[in-house]
Amino acid sequence: WLSCLLEFHLTSGYNRIFSSLGVLLLLTVCGPHPVNVSALNCHSECICASNIVSCSKRELVSVPHSLPKYTAVLDLSYNSLTRLRAEWTKVRLGRLHTLLLSHNGLTFTSEEAFTEVPCLKYLDLSSNKLKTLEEFHFQGLADLEVLLLYNNQISQIDRTAFEGLNKLQKLYLSQNLITRFPQELVEENTRLPDLVLLDVSSNKIKSLPVHEFKVLPATVKNGLYLHNNPLVCECSLYQMVLQWHARNFNSAVDFRNEYKCILPLNHKVSIRLFDLQEEYMNCSTIMDSAVVGFLEGTLTIQCDTRLRDMVKVWVTPDNETIQVGHNNQSIRMLPDGNLQLSNLQPENSGTYTCLASSNQFNETIHVQLMVNNYTSSLGQDSLN
Repeated sequence: WLSCLLEFHLTSGYNRIFSSLGVLLLLTVCGPHPVNVSALNCHSECICASNIVSCSKRELVSVPHSLPKYTAVLDLSYNSLTRLRAEWTKVRLGRLHTLLLSHNGLTFTSEEAFTEVPCLKYLDLSSNKLKTLEEFHFQGLADLEVLLLYNNQISQIDRTAFEGLNKLQKLYLSQNLITRFPQELVEENTRLPDLVLLDVSSNKIKSLPVHEFKVLPATVKNGLYLHNNPLVCECSLYQMVLQWHARNFNSAVDFRNEYKCILPLNHKVSIRLFDLQEEYMNCSTIMDSAVVGFLEGTLTIQCDTRLRDMVKVWVTPDNETIQVGHNNQSIRMLPDGNLQLSNLQPENSGTYTCLASSNQFNETIHVQLMVNNYTSSLGQDSLN
């Protein structure tokens, strides 16, 4: 525009101040000047590939303005975005499903920072400097499936921080400064229904709600990573981890050597958890799962497998095979693969074996049933 002005001035042949008519003519020739243009420049600021916008390693201190509304993947990693405010995007990004913000030195994210990205499924906030997760911190992310928060400085987590994330499947909280296990994530009334991986390894957690872990589905135990925490040595902890290892849960098998604990009477001594039985606390070995029934009662035995939707077959203590559609009135296999026994008698006691199979692996689960020779005042019992 300036070059056009100079050219018009030099070629006009007049050494005078432009009149109003001259200015009008100038605007007609040169065209209007675009004021305050802030559209994303995909050549200098970022790299754009159809619906992917990559602004990684651009030394950005703020998010580029006027991001395309069709953006599905936005990579802002390895920059200097220290704060993510509510107004970080001026437009609603209704198609965005992946947002990468790792390695930015983030110290603050507003609770309203995600209102304009309601369809987000994958959020990476790892390797930053976040210290606290406030109440309802991720509200509005009802479709979020994966949340990465590892390698921050998080020490405080509000009990409602993850409330509303009902589709969350994987939550990574390792390598922080967490001292309290987020028990609300595993309690029956507040548990996230689709969560199959919770990583709280390499934190400052000293005790765990082992009693809460016992009733968790195997799909959750398989992805509950607790290693490399300063846990206090207890037989209940040892028996739990040893049982997970016997069931080949990934969380115990893959990091067997990183499960350590601190002796109660000597906080300076840290030993491998799997050495407890032989050398220190003389913990007894684990026993098979056991359930108790009552005379003439009804109970359901769970086939608690690591994967959902496995093909299941039961074998009774009398070596009778029970499958879906079995017509025995006192014992039947439910559609979910669990085994229901009714009108219990003492002769129903014994070991029931669930044989589960899938394309990935097979699994065998033994459940010991003991039927008491008296009725229960509760009428019908449903025991796991």
